[in-house]
Amino acid sequence: MQVSEPQAFAFLAELQLARGVMGDASFQFVHALEYVSTLSESAIQELLTYAETQRVLGRTLSVLRRDLPGNILRDYLEQRSATESRRVATLLASAQRILASFEGRGLPVVIMKTLDHWPDTGSDIDLLTSATDVQVVSIFKDFDAAQQAPSWGDRLAHKFNFRMAGLQELVEVHVGCLGQTGEHRRLAAEVLSRRQWKTYGQSHFPVPSYEDQVVVATLQRMYRHFYIRLTDILNIYGLLSKNRINFDSLRAISERAGIWPGVATLITVSHSHAVSFGAPAIELPREVESAARFDFKKTHLDRRFVRVPLVPEAAKLYFHQLAGNGKRGDLRAFGRLTMLPLLAAAAYVSFRITGDDKGVW
Repeated sequence: MQVSEPQAFAFLAELQLARGVMGDASFQFVHALEYVSTLSESAIQELLTYAETQRVLGRTLSVLRRDLPGNILRDYLEQRSATESRRVATLLASAQRILASFEGRGLPVVIMKTLDHWPDTGSDIDLLTSATDVQVVSIFKDFDAAQQAPSWGDRLAHKFNFRMAGLQELVEVHVGCLGQTGEHRRLAAEVLSRRQWKTYGQSHFPVPSYEDQVVVATLQRMYRHFYIRLTDILNIYGLLSKNRINFDSLRAISERAGIWPGVATLITVSHSHAVSFGAPAIELPREVESAARFDFKKTHLDRRFVRVPLVPEAAKLYFHQLAGNGKRGDLRAFGRLTMLPLLAAAAYVSFRITGDDKGVW
């Protein structure tokens, strides 16, 4: 990139977070905007590709179209925005058709993660359902969707992936459980029971409650991928700034799943990163600050994302989750969680040999 990775991350973050209170432009926002305005078209194209990786492309285009001075690259930005709008419209239309098929059969379903980034979307359509394997496969057979070969991790997590004609994103279906090894069966049922219907574009979709959005994001970021995208920081800070999180409920949900320290850590880290990029500081509840196992200074930007240290920080979160499920007598969750180190080791070996861990992880 003509713009370094740390610069690109900072500029994108400041364009979203440093605008200031009541819409007044802060110094960080003005500086980021002025720098972007000096970039060549090819450099801005690279920056927008990076924004797409961070799941903030739509939001970035909106800021640039509104705030870049004069007519700098206006035609290009309008074209790129129109292309992205068509992609999102296609995703929403496909999601609506899929949901109608599940609901028409009386099968509860919820869209996870995909719409948390709105007006951006995720890289796939992520569903959670209580349907059986046979019912899920039957629904996608009606769409002539091609079922993808599952990885070892997919099998453990009890999820399917489908490729649908005319849709560039995969459809990922979690069947009755959550977590990298499918350890959270009760949590999955609770997420489905708390789903809320909300409007995105011209359509209504069932999505997790705000508390469940944070929980699901934590499972993905702190217990599976061990990295945080810019969109995660924006999403969580947005929930905090709008007072949308019921922390008593969030803590109760998280403690039952054994992941309260991970949830508190993700909130704390995301908030601190947001503030570092110009967002106003928010007073976090004392129980969140005390439960967090490390702060944002322990994380670092590397290979596109904010990395969560595996040892000892992530390892401690894992063992806390393992011990918590053992104490509660959830032998299924405990047994599945013990498989995680073996799966991670296999993924590491596969990556070292082939450069790809997709068949494992």
